[in-house]
Amino acid sequence: MGRPTRYTPAFRAQAVAQVRQTRPRHTSEWAAIQAVAATFAISTETLRTWVRGAESTAERTRADLRRHQAEIRRLARENTELRRALDLLRATATSPTGNRAAQGDRGTRISTVRDHAVRLL
Repeated sequence: MGRPTRYTPAFRAQAVAQVRQTRPRHTSEWAAIQAVAATFAISTETLRTWVRGAESTAERTRADLRRHQAEIRRLARENTELRRALDLLRATATSPTGNRAAQGDRGTRISTVRDHAVRLL
């Protein structure tokens, strides 16, 4: 278990945000961290750790978002394929006239459609 901290999450977030905000005015990120650490009266190494932690959290969030979006795209494609297979099954199971065995051997036709639908899955 980690050591308890005397800094609140809000204080940490404010210090990290200040580093990001002041970074363009400094020659390096380290210079921005030193300036903000002096303003907040905290250790530069502590602030650097907070900044690195915030960066890795943001990267994990972006990676999770990309993974979820890819899964949604995959499911949408699968949904489209299943809808096509279902439409094909419905179209071949009943002819437009309502006669279930309108043309040819019904059993052969349905088994062919079923085989096609299974391949889509």
